[in-house]
Amino acid sequence: MCGIVGIATTGHHSMEPESAMRRMLGSIRHRGPDDSGCELVARAAGETWLGNTRLAIQDLSPAGHQPMRDPQTGNWIVINGEIYNHREVRRALPALENGWRSSGDTETVLQAYAVWGRDCLQRLRGMFALAIWDEAAGELWCARDRLGIKPFYFHSDENRFVFASEVRALLASGLIERRLNSHGLAGFVRFGSLPEPNTLVEGVESLPAGHWLRVREGKVVEQQRYWSPNPDSINALPEAEIIKTLRHELERAVEEHLLSDVPVASFLSGGIDSSIVTALAAQASSSPIKTFTVGFRDAELDESEYAQAVAARYRTDHQRVLLTDDEAVEMVSDAVAAMDLPSADGVNTYVVSSAVARRGIKVVLSGLGGDELFGGYRSFKLLPQMERWASVASLLPKRLRRMAAGGGSNGQRAAEMTGADLSVSDRYNFMRAMWADRELQQMGIIPMGYSIPEPSPRLTGATQVSLLELQGYMRSTLLRDSDAMSMAHSLELRVPLLDHELVETCLNAQVAGSGQKTMLLAAAGNLLPDGIANRPKQGFVFPMDRWMRGPLQHFVADGISHLRQADIFSGLELDQFVERFRAGQLAWARLWSFVVLGHWVKAHLT
Repeated sequence: MCGIVGIATTGHHSMEPESAMRRMLGSIRHRGPDDSGCELVARAAGETWLGNTRLAIQDLSPAGHQPMRDPQTGNWIVINGEIYNHREVRRALPALENGWRSSGDTETVLQAYAVWGRDCLQRLRGMFALAIWDEAAGELWCARDRLGIKPFYFHSDENRFVFASEVRALLASGLIERRLNSHGLAGFVRFGSLPEPNTLVEGVESLPAGHWLRVREGKVVEQQRYWSPNPDSINALPEAEIIKTLRHELERAVEEHLLSDVPVASFLSGGIDSSIVTALAAQASSSPIKTFTVGFRDAELDESEYAQAVAARYRTDHQRVLLTDDEAVEMVSDAVAAMDLPSADGVNTYVVSSAVARRGIKVVLSGLGGDELFGGYRSFKLLPQMERWASVASLLPKRLRRMAAGGGSNGQRAAEMTGADLSVSDRYNFMRAMWADRELQQMGIIPMGYSIPEPSPRLTGATQVSLLELQGYMRSTLLRDSDAMSMAHSLELRVPLLDHELVETCLNAQVAGSGQKTMLLAAAGNLLPDGIANRPKQGFVFPMDRWMRGPLQHFVADGISHLRQADIFSGLELDQFVERFRAGQLAWARLWSFVVLGHWVKAHLT
């Protein structure tokens, strides 16, 4: 796990790439405190530089240093992530004349590219963002993993191509003007996070998940998709066979995610997904795994008794990290400062990552992805219902539809969702939005949606929702937050439920349900202690509403003040949001998104 940066210039430039590279690497030192490297890898028709900050997980020796060069081809690589099947890939490669120089996955990918070229991606299972200088082709080749677990941001203009694992590194280069991207801003206000590929910085975008691109003489010359989650075929196997296959894939994915030369721990919330991941990891591990639960003195927020039951059953080395309100609140401002891009979510991941990293852990498993694959959200029931009833509901005037849904903002959103001529992806955008389109327009915001292909109508309604959640909320919010908030503490967070072959199995077999995770429980429910499978979904949440009225009220006021001073929203009375929140007329998350935005703009654009 690492942070990667790079610059490819045209033949004509007036800059000092090396000093820009050093600034970029310094800004993401938290991603890789164990080692760093910076190399000029090519001078042809300009210069190409690659850099890396390393968090040593596989091959802890200097042999894993990056940037890494292949002495046979002259190719160079930097990579951020983990290739869990890299030993299998090594066995498929021709024998090296002088043998392998390291035992890590970086050299494996470098050799895989030398043999198979771009097709090497089809053989890799894992999370990654990478850049390879191809000496023979005289070009830079970059790629991102299928699900978008690891980030890859870039800027391209007539003089240069610049990339990094974090937007803050691109800004630190001094090569990019700090201007607000209006499209990114519109997406952020609508959803409380940045819909990919947009960012909040003009000229900076994210390489889409499952894509690669080529850069020649400092310019992007080609970008292609190499993988899509859309099912090619529908698996018509009997349910018993699907359950058997699903159990096998779960076991394989979790076992592969244990690949490491340092101990691997597990986030154990006590919910279904993290409990199943922990159980499978404990069974596959040759020694007791470490598990961590963050608990609260407030019983309404605390799930640790359920986590303790799982830990006891599998005899894990379990630690319950007990937080007081004061301790958690103190970390909120640090969490916001650590956000590479603003998000109304993510603070909880920062807090639990901090607790684990302080205990010397460098790698941790998460149950992220279970809700999206197996139907853990209300959307799996709500969206198909909307699709079925929209043709009837749309016959009613919008005013009546708003009233039927309770009026106010939620009523307005419900009225917009039930339009007769909407696609399922349009309805999804309305459902995930924090504001109704009418409200956004009153703010002067043109509504921006997730860029998601329309799911095939031959899929079940729940499978369509699964595709939308995987490419929408999960990719643009959960995965981005998980990466930034864990790496802020030099902690590698792994997501075995998002192994791409497991994802394909789930989508092809259409295992997503309407909120009960029926197929997941059928495949792995016997791993759970009594009382976990059927209890209401709780999640690791903070009492933000209460905190924003109390110990965080000054932080809230400062965020709004920063936003007002930046004069981003012309004519919008931001103080009215605070007044409406205090009067109980505005949900905390809506105000919080503006607070976080204000602090981010102050830190990065002024």
